[in-house]
Amino acid sequence: MARLVLRTAWTIAWQNGRHVPLPGHAVVVENGRIADVTTDPPLDAETIAVANGIAFPGFINLHNHTVNAPLFRGVVDDLPRRIAGESKVYSMLMPIGGLAVGFLAPGQLRAVIALGLLEVLRSGATTLVDQFRPPQAMILDLAQSWGLRLYAAPYLFSPAATADSAVRGASQGSIEGLSGLAAFERLFAEFDRGERGLTRVILGPHAADSCGPDLLRAADRIARERGLLLTIHLAQSQGELDRIAARHRMGPADYMDSVGLLREGVIFAHGTHLTDAELGRLRDAGAAVANCASVFLRGGKAPCFARFHRAGVRVGIGTDAERMDMFAQLRATGFASKQSFGAGDVATAAELLHAATAGAADILRRPDLGRIAPGAVADIVILDAGKAHLQPVHDPIRSIVWYASPADIDTVLIAGRPLLRAGRTPGLDEAAIVREGSAAVSLLWEEAKRRGYLAREMEPTER
Repeated sequence: MARLVLRTAWTIAWQNGRHVPLPGHAVVVENGRIADVTTDPPLDAETIAVANGIAFPGFINLHNHTVNAPLFRGVVDDLPRRIAGESKVYSMLMPIGGLAVGFLAPGQLRAVIALGLLEVLRSGATTLVDQFRPPQAMILDLAQSWGLRLYAAPYLFSPAATADSAVRGASQGSIEGLSGLAAFERLFAEFDRGERGLTRVILGPHAADSCGPDLLRAADRIARERGLLLTIHLAQSQGELDRIAARHRMGPADYMDSVGLLREGVIFAHGTHLTDAELGRLRDAGAAVANCASVFLRGGKAPCFARFHRAGVRVGIGTDAERMDMFAQLRATGFASKQSFGAGDVATAAELLHAATAGAADILRRPDLGRIAPGAVADIVILDAGKAHLQPVHDPIRSIVWYASPADIDTVLIAGRPLLRAGRTPGLDEAAIVREGSAAVSLLWEEAKRRGYLAREMEPTER
């Protein structure tokens, strides 16, 4: 791969364990990695120059469901509690997701996933942790063909757990065989590219209340034997806690401990209902939380990044089933924490950027990601800050977190390869992706309406 030089007004470099804004520095990339951060770059190299640019490490979206953002955009917003129930996961999101698998043709389902992945790419996320139904495995094909960095976690379910009427709809169309382990093995054999590859296939038990002890112990054993990460939804609703207590006579942290999952290498999605004592146990065990603020905030709940951070828990940022805009997610995360603590100096821009980059990379056991430093992988985003809402730049880290948007991104590099350049995606027909994905979702909505999946409150707002 040819040598590449990134010339920008600012570079968010990694120095002494933190992100440091450096004016007038260039990043030198060789063979997909960062060779140097310097004020005197070589002249005999291909150059990407953005005069008012801010170069920063690509975001790591630590918890996501790519297919969900297009499926539910404008549908599950503004809903009253009587419609959403104790958790939208089981009353709406999973059942309609199952309908997508059973109703849409493979090409249509692929189009929906492509639409979601395009949004991910344009959000500035260079690494994605995604949980999905095995029939949605075309996400792996798409990610590989586009050059995205993907940690793919196909769902696992326990038949006994999903016999519960509250969670039965979750597994419909989700698994192959009794639990989904067979599908995991098939996808692992076909797509996993090893611990430093662009594609990893990891363990993805759905949730603490949809997976029984035997399945979770089996998943833990596989993860340990192969050195794989494992991610699972935990403590995301009161109903989940009630089901765990009724079945296992323990709380969520105790349940995870009993099956070997209260440890480093496990990413708990949400953790919103964990007690302070349970957070202390997560901290001491080295487990991690993927904090996804927006999806809870839109339902009137306030998950608090600062609470995890102050408890010393390893915490990253995810978009979950909401829009894939990482900038908006960082702002929602920060504002929710500031409101919760009644203080402007919690969840700072520096803390949030760290959580979405280097902190998340460490959770993924990838200290060569999430930072701009010699030897690190060249997963880099360049923001064009020469716009009215971003000028003047006083603190580029605050500019990124509090003021920027996906529309401001000029360049995205993954392993040194430009996937987005001058605001364009070389090799992708974005118009076709948007057109075909939107048409497939609209078709699904009509079928969901016909089957009574969409309540009257989910219809377009009356004018």
